[in-house]
Amino acid sequence: MNAESPETAQRLHPTVFDTGAVQIARAYAVALYDAAQAGGQVDAIIEEYESFIRDVLAPNPTFELALKSGVIGRDDKAATLRRVFEGRASGMFLNFLLVLNDHRRLDLVRSVLPQLHSIRDQRRGLVPVHVQSAAALDAAEIGAIEGRLAAVVPGRPVIHQETNPDLLGGMVIRVGDTVFDGSVRTRLRRLREQLIQRSTHEIQSRRDQFRSAT
Repeated sequence: MNAESPETAQRLHPTVFDTGAVQIARAYAVALYDAAQAGGQVDAIIEEYESFIRDVLAPNPTFELALKSGVIGRDDKAATLRRVFEGRASGMFLNFLLVLNDHRRLDLVRSVLPQLHSIRDQRRGLVPVHVQSAAALDAAEIGAIEGRLAAVVPGRPVIHQETNPDLLGGMVIRVGDTVFDGSVRTRLRRLREQLIQRSTHEIQSRRDQFRSAT
């Protein structure tokens, strides 16, 4: 599994460092996904990766720092990975961690997982739709959103719901880089901006009338 050369520009954050990190993480994710797909293990590998982040890295921040450390050598890291994961992780997943280590890319170990999810959705024709609403949506509301989006997105929309009481009402829908903001908070902000603009225009008009009268 060799994934050293990164792909060219994707998206996410516009800084050079972040964009480059996403590109490289994407390249490693593609390599892992293709290997897993060849073995019919895509879902199993993604579940294993999720467990690695949730059950190993999250409760053991010192271990994660050691993996990312530039002070600890690659051979020592490889020995640690084998000691900790041989017999516990699948051979494919352990080999992937060793590849990251060989290429000094264990700092990207968390960044690969969201890219794996993205690749799986993309290849299965699924379009992630992130919906923020002031209160949790019921099944009927989610179904209605999916039905409306099915006619305009290139694939089957899959709703990822998040509640945000600050929205007051309505919802914000994000599909890729496109945002449809129908929240009450945004409508109130736009109304306020319109009132300010109108007031400014009226003040300016009165000034112009006063100047022309004098």
